[in-house]
Amino acid sequence: MQFQKDEIFQYHKKRNFYSGLIFISTVFVAITLLFLTASGILKFEIPGLNSIQKLVLYVSREIQKPSLEGVFFTTLFGGLFFFYLPIEFLFIRATYSRLDGSDLIVLHILGLLISFTINYFFGRIAARACIKLISPKKFYRMKGFLNQYGVLAIFAFNALPLPAPILSAILGVIRYKKKIFYPVFLAGQLAQSVVILFFVRYVFTGKVF
Repeated sequence: MQFQKDEIFQYHKKRNFYSGLIFISTVFVAITLLFLTASGILKFEIPGLNSIQKLVLYVSREIQKPSLEGVFFTTLFGGLFFFYLPIEFLFIRATYSRLDGSDLIVLHILGLLISFTINYFFGRIAARACIKLISPKKFYRMKGFLNQYGVLAIFAFNALPLPAPILSAILGVIRYKKKIFYPVFLAGQLAQSVVILFFVRYVFTGKVF
């Protein structure tokens, strides 16, 4: 059998695609069931479920207040690529409160630091399945693009209201350098937080912190 240059990754392409799809779907379904169960929507007899539901209720209340704990919980959970929360909107709302501006920014970014780290390492774990799912040719094309323009993309996705949590997982898939990822992502989030805090508080009170 003669192999063509552009067919090096085509062997068992369909089987690899479906195995990758099954892996990703299984993880997604498991996370969804856990969330629905913890929220009380589904009823399963799971040891320690009451404690989990109390924790979910506590977190929800802190986010709604808002409180400093709520600001941290917003980005801790909202920063996960599989769990959506309107992070920017909730941070803007928090800046209208009397909470200290420095504490707001520190806790906001601390939560993102933890959640984005989870995203990144989940991406690394699921890398092989993702390669099977999107095909190696597209994967390496995407990897080449991010290696070339990654710094700009990371900063833009974090400084602007773009899906940065998803990007952090993708960067884990391609094993993007952590020593570049972390400083750029933190710089983008810091820039966004300071700009929001400045405009919201300076316009209405003449003070920032």
